[in-house]
Amino acid sequence: MNKLKCRRQILKASRRLFKEKGYEATMIGDVAAKAEISKATLYNYFPSKESLLAGTLEEEIDAARRLVEEMPKTAAADEKIRRVLVFLITDSIPFIGVSRRILFLNACKQSDMYGKADAVKALFLSLVGEAKAEGIFRTDVAAGEVVDLLIGLYLDSQFQWDDMETLTDAQCEERVLRMLDLALAGCYAEKADEQGMPESGG
Repeated sequence: MNKLKCRRQILKASRRLFKEKGYEATMIGDVAAKAEISKATLYNYFPSKESLLAGTLEEEIDAARRLVEEMPKTAAADEKIRRVLVFLITDSIPFIGVSRRILFLNACKQSDMYGKADAVKALFLSLVGEAKAEGIFRTDVAAGEVVDLLIGLYLDSQFQWDDMETLTDAQCEERVLRMLDLALAGCYAEKADEQGMPESGG
């Protein structure tokens, strides 16, 4: 537990410094000082600045998985998808610069972080599969294409929402759910359409 606490303390310190000073201007020594540990201790957990970003991404993915696991067993799969996407986007608001750098490095084949965000796609793919099995999403729509819609909305929020840092969590959630309704409109099965698509915010 002490190791886990120390790891989280380091990642929290790095996120704050990356936001305040910028990634390039933040040194490993700055992070160690902010976390109130020695540089040697920090290197035991994270051997480089880029590994701090990888650790942040891993924490975020673990939190998204826990969110799904802690939802009621009766929760519909599309509701799980909504909750996960809202969480991922709203949680990035205070540290949007860090989030953008992580996503950029995830797309760079030369980076050690290349492809590390694939775990998010895997989580969504599993939930979309559940939604199809539950008769919520159409079976003739490829799960991978639905995931592409979800990832597209996530990336749009990170790189195209110019007012991202000014949004409250409530404003962000309202926008995410409204856009998600539009994106998934053609994915719902007829039975789900007859019952009415979920309204934004629910």
